[in-house]
Amino acid sequence: MHHALLVDEILLNILAALREADAPYSQLNAIAQTCHFLSPLALDFLWSELPDVRPLLQYIKPRIPNDPHISVTSASFQRAASRVRKLSCPALACSDTHSQTALTERLRLLSMMGITTALFPNLRRLSWTDTDQSRYVYIRLFLSPTLESLELDFFFHKPPDFPFLTLLPKLCPNLHSMSISKHPVISLAGDEGPSAVRTICQLPRLTALECKSSTISEADILHLSQLKSLVTLSLGIPSWVSSDHGSLEPHSSGAAKDCADRLWFCNLRNLHLRAFSISIITSFLEPGCRPLRSVVFDISEAPTTASLTECFSTLYSSHNECSAMRSIKVRDSLSNAMLGVSQLLPDSQVITVDVFKPLFAFTKLRVFDLGVCLSFSLGDSDLTAMASSWPELEVFCLNEGRGWHLSASHPRPSITVRGLQSLCALCPRLYQIAIVLNALDLSLPCPTASPFSRQDTALVRNLGVTRLSLGDSKLANPRDVACALSSIFPRLKRISAWQCPLDTLPESRYYRRLWEEVNNILQQRLNRDITSVAK
Repeated sequence: MHHALLVDEILLNILAALREADAPYSQLNAIAQTCHFLSPLALDFLWSELPDVRPLLQYIKPRIPNDPHISVTSASFQRAASRVRKLSCPALACSDTHSQTALTERLRLLSMMGITTALFPNLRRLSWTDTDQSRYVYIRLFLSPTLESLELDFFFHKPPDFPFLTLLPKLCPNLHSMSISKHPVISLAGDEGPSAVRTICQLPRLTALECKSSTISEADILHLSQLKSLVTLSLGIPSWVSSDHGSLEPHSSGAAKDCADRLWFCNLRNLHLRAFSISIITSFLEPGCRPLRSVVFDISEAPTTASLTECFSTLYSSHNECSAMRSIKVRDSLSNAMLGVSQLLPDSQVITVDVFKPLFAFTKLRVFDLGVCLSFSLGDSDLTAMASSWPELEVFCLNEGRGWHLSASHPRPSITVRGLQSLCALCPRLYQIAIVLNALDLSLPCPTASPFSRQDTALVRNLGVTRLSLGDSKLANPRDVACALSSIFPRLKRISAWQCPLDTLPESRYYRRLWEEVNNILQQRLNRDITSVAK
């Protein structure tokens, strides 16, 4: 054996590379079986992350073949279980009755071993996805004091009782991340199943919680809001949420409500909300002040310009430390379907720079991603104002892949290549950009009102952007456009424009062909640069 293999760091890197490159892990398996010295480390890598629990359960055998009520844990099972750090129980197809029955039987045998200590003493992450309601009771077998992350995802339309939930604080005192699926454990009515929220609030180290359901009760949200350890929250909000939180349950006291207003998610830093409309999210944001670092708002209904402005204003007013905000993402689920329709939107649904002004206080913002079914009316000076407010911006996307709607008063975008140049000069960290350009006339003069006009002639080069998303941008001369963009982005490889659903518009075929010509020219330039460097 080579002496280099005696160095732990070298050996671990080799085994890690084998695991990444070898999906079925055949090479690691071969090493574990052929080399006595390397076998323990290879087995650690083989068993540390199991995407399916069934290979491990194969070690469970009945003690007496003819007696299905007695089982025993083999030494092989104990050795393998002690190595598992990340374990998943994936969903099986309902039609695969053989696999369903075999898994249930193995889990039943595992439950009969009568072991008092943790079966998986080093398990850190457990993900349980199931379609069979009868197997939920076996989750208890996999819980251990070392568990840090628990993900439960069931496909039950009526949640059963989960007795292990009340034991979570005792069984898993180090649990800091939990994800709950749509259908179980969080319910409005008591007869639909127990609420897990009060148990969750007893977990002393819980910092991250994801509730995929939108059926959480107001009382449960009140309990969650008082959890001081909570840093990251992903939550579906029902439509009953109101700004004053005055409709608490009858037994809730006025003192409890006052306490909720003072401590409303006081230590929350990362917030992901899902709701039908942006106004529901705005109501959720109103109580208290907290230094959020990132927010993601997913809505079903397209917002109005007024409701979006109100949401951004509330987000600003709910902050006591604006410099903490790093990422803002707002998306509706209707844009992809609506943008395939060529129609003029009224001016009441036009986004102007005034919509974004409440967010200008977030001077450390790095990610801004807005995808909504509204029209955009922005010019070079507006783009410069946004860039001046967010100098650390790294990702800037306005309706990526969706394009900008036309409005009655602004039938074409007024952002030019010069405005894009200003954006890159003021935000040198940018590596992802999605906007719509007016590339029909590259000689458009830069607005004199722009505070960037004095620097406009300076050569600005952004080396981080290799791809641009330009939506439904129109152009006339592909060669001139390629030359202008490559002068700003020397490493630009490709431009995405007029993709689905924009390809359903009548003019899409014509402009897609022109942008493909731009891509061909860009590729030729890159190949020429590579060749010249090689020489």
